[in-house]
Amino acid sequence: MKLDGRDVEPRGSLLETILANGIDLPHLCKDDNLPVIGACRTCMVEADGRIVAACSTPAESVSECTTSSERATRIRRGVLALTAAMQGPGADSLTGGPCSGEARAAFTAHQVESHRLPVRTSGHTDTSNTFFSFHEDACILCARCTTACQDLQHIGAIGIAGRGHGARVTPGAGVAFADSICTSCGSCVAACPTTALSPRE
Repeated sequence: MKLDGRDVEPRGSLLETILANGIDLPHLCKDDNLPVIGACRTCMVEADGRIVAACSTPAESVSECTTSSERATRIRRGVLALTAAMQGPGADSLTGGPCSGEARAAFTAHQVESHRLPVRTSGHTDTSNTFFSFHEDACILCARCTTACQDLQHIGAIGIAGRGHGARVTPGAGVAFADSICTSCGSCVAACPTTALSPRE
């Protein structure tokens, strides 16, 4: 296939092929250790004239892919602006896990102003767990934490409840992390691309 004008060998998904060829593309809901979620839409590219999510598109089904076309870049920037608007102003002041800088790096690379749009946040914080805290102000609902908990660890302690502005990551209705079936394995903290899940000292 052709990738940004170069002949490359397709491997796995378009995202895997793109990253394997040294092209930086945001993918906030895709973790190397987790299955494809396809929730964030930050990996949009132009493939054979269509805009597609690179993480969920098989590379072998594409003849030509462009990651930096004006249309693909504009759409990614718009998606990232909406994603940034999910975070409150205090998100950058928190310390997160090993992947916590991914969202900020994507915003910077695409010149997204964090609060150009109205911010969606409730300000909920859960500090009941001994090992980590949850800050909804920083959460972008990418589902990496819930997927790590359910599909990687097979614990199912957290999920996403509600819809639209009311959606949030939770260990259960009215339940704190300390009172849930969470085993404090840390997989959710390791997977989070923001500072929503922060290790505690």
